[in-house]
Amino acid sequence: MITNSLDKGLKLLGLFTPEQSVLSLTEVASLSGIPKPTAYRLLSTLEANGLVSRTADRRYKLGLKLLELGNLVAEQLELRAVAIPHMQRLRDDLQLTVQLLVRDGIEAVYIEKVETTHPVRLYTRMGRRAFLHAGACPRALLAFLPQREMEEILRELPLKSYTPITPATLEQLRATIAEERQKGYTVSLGELVEGTAAVAMPIRDFNGHVVASLSVAGALIQFPPHKIPVIAARVKQTVDSISMELGFKDRIAGGGEAGES
Repeated sequence: MITNSLDKGLKLLGLFTPEQSVLSLTEVASLSGIPKPTAYRLLSTLEANGLVSRTADRRYKLGLKLLELGNLVAEQLELRAVAIPHMQRLRDDLQLTVQLLVRDGIEAVYIEKVETTHPVRLYTRMGRRAFLHAGACPRALLAFLPQREMEEILRELPLKSYTPITPATLEQLRATIAEERQKGYTVSLGELVEGTAAVAMPIRDFNGHVVASLSVAGALIQFPPHKIPVIAARVKQTVDSISMELGFKDRIAGGGEAGES
């Protein structure tokens, strides 16, 4: 349930339009129907959080934090638009489900999926969240970060056990990540859901930052040990192509090269 103050604050943000991009306190109170003292308190809270700012004549305008948030939304929309054709080709080649995830703090969020037509299908709800230590696709968002950033996350990460083989200790997780950074890809053999498996790699933007991860996933029997490197090589072709379309012109990280910077 939206709290009353939050609801009012969001309505104040909605008062700003291209036609009236700068408003005085009196105008905000009049347009919103909120008493001036209450409007002032709400605007002060919004200002403290960067959502509005004040001009030299003490009027209000939208803050730069909204630009930052808008850019994040735009990047995700661009990411999905770029990724989907590549995901479809990868699905057709491997007959495995292809998933796209982004990081939100210490969690991974599933934002897109291209389902296989194979009889054995993987049912993943869009918007699903998982902590970054568990599963190939979530861990690809962690394992290939710069070392300092990864260590900051590890200090906050609750090592939730999704299945009996989910990494259960920091020592186990660090060892897994070190091995995966050497290989250049992450592997899960039943860490999130028993009987399923996945191979994943990070996607990078024009700055070389990890902005998403892409995995192929399916039933455990579809990932025999001898086949995993072959699958990983095909996944690498796909994430390289997506990263290049997002502007990443540097060498594509293998074995965590870009993650060491």
